[in-house]
Formats: sequence, structure tokens, C-alpha cells
Amino acid sequence: MSEDKTPLDDKIIEGYEYDGITELDNPCPNWLMYIFYFTAFLAVFFLGYYFGSNSKNKIIESYVKKLEDARLQQVTPAVEQVPEVSESELAVLLQKPAELTSGEEIFLDKCALCHGDNGEGFIGPNLIDNYWIHGKGKISDIAATIRAGVPDEGMAAWKDEIPEENILQIAAYIKSLKGTQVEGAKEPDGELIED
Repeated sequence: MSEDKTPLDDKIIEGYEYDGITELDNPCPNWLMYIFYFTAFLAVFFLGYYFGSNSKNKIIESYVKKLEDARLQQVTPAVEQVPEVSESELAVLLQKPAELTSGEEIFLDKCALCHGDNGEGFIGPNLIDNYWIHGKGKISDIAATIRAGVPDEGMAAWKDEIPEENILQIAAYIKSLKGTQVEGAKEPDGELIED
């Protein structure tokens, strides 16, 4: 061996020099290689677990079991029955100013955005003429529409948010609007109903 040769000269890779920096041929440390082998083993294990022949059946079975458990735990809420009230009993609401005032307050809060402050119609139809899209213009028909809403046309169902007494007050107030004249009212829409 010549004296000018250093111990690193054996490890120099020929042709890998840039800006005076040469690359040495040192192996990776053992601890890093152990981590690499461990992750490769885990990859093979998880591929077998998730894509193996039994794994899909297990996943489907667990999903079906969760659905069945959910169905068993599901509590069906009792359907609230709306008491039958005759139209003549509802018409009495039209004679009570306090009921109409309460209905007007709720109407302005919940309904005026679509139907206008005076029922003249905005996004929704006007409520002041003899034309009705849903029902025949009776207070009970109006109340049923308020309860169930008209989801296809964007009207929410209010039965879970407004008490039944208030729904009847709103319906009576809407009925009291019939025949009023409002400037800029929306065109009639629906079927003409003569009282």
C-alpha cells in the first residue's frame, strides 16, 4: 500500500464527484434496514388482510350486523294525531281578534318571507285571492298545507316546529286575508274556488 492512500479511498465510487464532493459506498445502518424490513412485512400482511378472500365477507357481515342492530334500536316515533276540527269550529277563529293577531304575528315571522307581509305573494303564491293550489281554501286545508308543507315547491313542513294551536291561528289569519287588495300582488295561481 502506498502512503498517500487513505482508508476512505476504497469506498469512493468512481464518477460520483460534484463540486469536490465525492460519494462514498457506505451501507445503510442496521437499525434503518430493520425498520424497512418491518414495514415491508406489514405491507404484505395488510394487503392479505384487506384483499384476502375472507376479508370482504367479514366486512360485509359486520356492515349487515350494524344495520340490523340499528334497525332494532330504532324507535319509531308515535305519529301525532291531529284532532278533527270541523270547518264551522275553525270559522269561529275568524271572529276572535286575539286569535287573528296571534296568527298574524306568527305569519309575519315564519311565512312572510315567501308569501309577503300582506299575503301578496313573493316567492310563494299570493294568499289574498280565490285561487288555491293546495286544497279548496278552507281553514282546514290551509292548516293541512302548513302542517305538511310542500317540499316539491320549497315550503317546509311546520308540524314539528309550530304547535297545532298556532297552525290553526295562522290558517285563520290567511283565510281572513282573502279578498284584500294589495298593491303589487302576485298573479293568481291555482284553481279558482268560489265560496
